[in-house]
Amino acid sequence: MRLPESRKPLLSAREAEENNTNNIGKWDNLVTLQWRNLKVEVASQSADDFWFQVTTSAGRVLLDGVSGCAVPGEVVALMGASGAGKTTLLNTLLQRNLKGLHVEGQIFVNGQEIGKAVTSVSAYVQQEDLFLGTLTVKQHLDIHAKLRLPPGTSSEEREKRVAEVMKEMLLEKPRDSRIGGEMKRLAFATEMLNNPPIIFCDEPTTGLDSHMSLQVVK
Repeated sequence: MRLPESRKPLLSAREAEENNTNNIGKWDNLVTLQWRNLKVEVASQSADDFWFQVTTSAGRVLLDGVSGCAVPGEVVALMGASGAGKTTLLNTLLQRNLKGLHVEGQIFVNGQEIGKAVTSVSAYVQQEDLFLGTLTVKQHLDIHAKLRLPPGTSSEEREKRVAEVMKEMLLEKPRDSRIGGEMKRLAFATEMLNNPPIIFCDEPTTGLDSHMSLQVVK
């Protein structure tokens, strides 16, 4: 499929909803993500001084002309030195943490151009692991299962899904222990609960040994 050549600002969530009649919820797990000509730069800002106001120019370009594609069953790795823009690209694709930035380009899911609605078909494993240390692994997943799974999901179905992700991420042994060294695996398990078609990961193997890193990638 040949993508449009035009370059324009990304659609807002409302524009995506109006243009697509939001078919996202009807898509299955075979989702193709494409992005074309993404450009991210620091937006113009005004700096207030005691005596006067100075308007700074939007100058610094963080990303320019970035295009790519991720197809079902494929692992795409973003590689580059520190500060190269890997996290900026992830945030742009997910339309998150973009305050103070000007973004141009196009993002497609299964051929449809969308904006913030991309979060409906994706999950994000952040670089920082943030958990309540008073909860056990199982308690944490139980809470998130209630929040993330569809409203009509029965308690038996929730229990089954929690058991599945614990097994897949090797969390069965520490299931009744307070959250500790397994935080990265638990972060993955949490995002996998509702079986998203796309999982974005920022530094996914940080703090893991080689064996566990391989397990996470698999």
